[in-house]
Amino acid sequence: MDEIAVKNVTQQNVDDLCWVCVSSEIKHDPDWIRGVADKKKWVVEMLGKWGPFAKVAYLNGTPAGMIQYWPCAEERVVRIDCIGVLASNHWRRGVGTRLLGDLLEDTKKPHRWFDSKRPSALVTSTFPGEAPGQYSAREFFKKKGFKQIGKDPDYLYYPLQPGFVYKPVPKREVRYMPQDEDKGKVVLVSGPDFCPVTYPYFLKRMERYIKEVYSDVPIRWIDSSEDPGEVRKRNVSVGACIVNGKLIKSLVLDKDNFQKEVRAALR
Repeated sequence: MDEIAVKNVTQQNVDDLCWVCVSSEIKHDPDWIRGVADKKKWVVEMLGKWGPFAKVAYLNGTPAGMIQYWPCAEERVVRIDCIGVLASNHWRRGVGTRLLGDLLEDTKKPHRWFDSKRPSALVTSTFPGEAPGQYSAREFFKKKGFKQIGKDPDYLYYPLQPGFVYKPVPKREVRYMPQDEDKGKVVLVSGPDFCPVTYPYFLKRMERYIKEVYSDVPIRWIDSSEDPGEVRKRNVSVGACIVNGKLIKSLVLDKDNFQKEVRAALR
């Protein structure tokens, strides 16, 4: 019988959290090593800020899955950033269920995040990216009783108080602050991030797709941990792509629209 153990992330198992979503086939790739290093910086920052904010599930002693979350005090909810079980031989063995169940147990206790009260709900925005044959995050959470928020099928919540209905607090739009120095070039923002795939899978893909459109365009990389002032003055975050002084909003996984927006920005 499988033995599943769930542990809070601490300084002792940071590496398990950072590598559990990276397959063995790519773990020696320099771009993925960089992505994991960026995540490790982020994890250390989060531990200092929030204390335990993530859990790793061990299946028969091997890291098999993870869940990350953070407290939103103004809404008195816990937001789930990510849940993942990478290896197909770990699917449908109860790993994701145990991770979510362990977090639900935590929410039964009063917490300093919420002035010694319990949170009112778990909230998540799921993201497509499941492998063939794997449950999508949306499907997983809905099977566990999460409810849709508004018209977005990937925006979900799980009430923790009887009769509670989650109503999102409207957020101010964060706008890129144009810089003259960004004109005529591409700016890509890297640095500490909650996901190890941001640098190798998204940012490097942006670079590649942009070069397909215009091979000679200058590309400037800004690391938010080394040049935080450069990131702040642009009012952007890690993962931002700026082309000729315009923030690209199309998702890079939608290659056609991404490159269409890049072409328009370079005109």
